Amino acid sequence: MNTKIQDLNISPTVKSALLSTGFTKVSDLAGHNYITLAKIFPKNCIVEPIINELNPLGYLLPPENEISIYDIPISSRLQNTLIRNNVMYLSQLSTIPKEEIAQFRNLGNKTIAELEQICQEYGIQIRSLSSLKETFNKYQFPAKIYPMFFKNGISCMNDFNHKTSYDIYTICEQDYPLTMKAYFILKKNGITLDDWHDKFIFEILPMRKADLLWKKHKVNTVSQFSDLTGQQLKEIFSDIPALAKTLDTLPSKF
Repeated sequence: MNTKIQDLNISPTVKSALLSTGFTKVSDLAGHNYITLAKIFPKNCIVEPIINELNPLGYLLPPENEISIYDIPISSRLQNTLIRNNVMYLSQLSTIPKEEIAQFRNLGNKTIAELEQICQEYGIQIRSLSSLKETFNKYQFPAKIYPMFFKNGISCMNDFNHKTSYDIYTICEQDYPLTMKAYFILKKNGITLDDWHDKFIFEILPMRKADLLWKKHKVNTVSQFSDLTGQQLKEIFSDIPALAKTLDTLPSKF
């Protein structure tokens, strides 16, 4: 389905949220459900309204074999706290570090005790970040990336096998500078990522030049060059003279 998100009969707020996260067509939503979508959107974006608009239209189906927080006995205080933090299925709690859950707003001692009881009843394990940090500290990843690894089930370097640089971008919650740092750390430690249909600039340029291109021109992928004006290209190639020749060596030119 090639219907554009912009043409859907949904609220401007939901359209804006989808477009800002890279969803431009209905077909982009294929294979996604609430849980996968919650991983992609930034923490400050509450996903429930998006689900409530897309689900009745059939564009975003609920995940299978998951326990919804609406289907279990739970206090309204705990339910509202979980919804504010994009948790609508119990299994999501196992992807959030214990330290982060403890900082959910309005999660007092009584509510924490209720949550722990629910997790025990339904076999949900809430884990700490400490063991993950111990595993990855020697590689000198930025500290902010650990909760993202945790959330995506990354527990060792081997978990990056068969991932693409776009997968890393998704894991890093579309934080391009953070993705770039992670990429060069992985590369330094012998991790070769699989190809994807496009290339990030840091895959074809040294980190310093890729960072310059991002900071000054907001260009982060090769495909973006096809949308630039002649004047913009002239400025970029003036800043990084070797870039034009590098682009010419790629299998598909911009």
